Amino acid sequence: MKKQRRSCMKAGAVALAMAASGAAFTAGAAAPSWPVRPITIVVPYAPGGNTDLMARLIGEQLGKALHVPVVVDNKAGAAGLIAAEYVARSPADGYTLFMGTLTQISTAPFTNKIRYDPVKDFVPIANVGGNPFVITVNARVPARNVQELIAYAKKNPGKLNMGNAGVGGLTHLSALVFAKYTGIDVVEVPYKGASLALGDVVAGQIDMYSGNLSEVVPYARDARVRLLGVSSKNRVKQLPDVPALAESVPGIPEVETWNGLLGPAGMPAEAVDRISGAVLAALADPAFRKKLEDAGITPLPEVKEQFAQRIRRDIEVWKPMIEMAGIKPQ
Repeated sequence: MKKQRRSCMKAGAVALAMAASGAAFTAGAAAPSWPVRPITIVVPYAPGGNTDLMARLIGEQLGKALHVPVVVDNKAGAAGLIAAEYVARSPADGYTLFMGTLTQISTAPFTNKIRYDPVKDFVPIANVGGNPFVITVNARVPARNVQELIAYAKKNPGKLNMGNAGVGGLTHLSALVFAKYTGIDVVEVPYKGASLALGDVVAGQIDMYSGNLSEVVPYARDARVRLLGVSSKNRVKQLPDVPALAESVPGIPEVETWNGLLGPAGMPAEAVDRISGAVLAALADPAFRKKLEDAGITPLPEVKEQFAQRIRRDIEVWKPMIEMAGIKPQ
């Protein structure tokens, strides 16, 4: 009887051990294998610009959702192509992300001799936000609207200079589109980042800049610069009194950019899914959306294939426009 009781107790102990082991295995399997260390978001421009702002805002949300530190690394230069190539060549482990823009992914193949494939070398994870560009002038430029700017530029060909955040970038391309469709002659001045170009507009070192909405609005509030027209099809709610360029320049194409997270091709599906899910959750939060919109950013909740479709469509749209502008890969 005692022997039988011992046998039953031993069997019960084995069963409990197996159950505990099974529970531990299940818990281990359910626990995410990624991330286990800090994540870096590489920004292709200098600190202080529109893309940098979006990277820091979404990085904070990712840190909360993924429970690891998320740091921003600014690698400015060559219209963001240096940063793009860096990420494309980084390990595809999900710990190095790219806050890319339309410039490095959709227009770069036609404006620069790049050393990465913008489609094959990246996996689109999640779009974050976008915005049009605003023709911005120093307060001392004698033009209160687009028509007056065009008239002044035509009377003074080559006198006005216009900064951009890098040759081949959208601040450059949007300015070229504006000049092309208005027939004005301005001198292009390239910088290594939006904040640097805009800073010189504010200081009066250059006359004009075609900048992201979120970049230029703060400077316009205290009249340090004047906003003349937005490059979207229609006026934007953040600037209801600033006309769309199409109102003054019939037929001018709309120009809008996006800022989204991409990773090196071959990233683990778990990493892509968790990042895209966290971004969607953030963009669905009214408080976070308002934070973006107050900064002049339109939330763009597109993930994975939907984001990839936007990229392919943009490439098709921009190729003929760049050829029209006469830009050759440099």
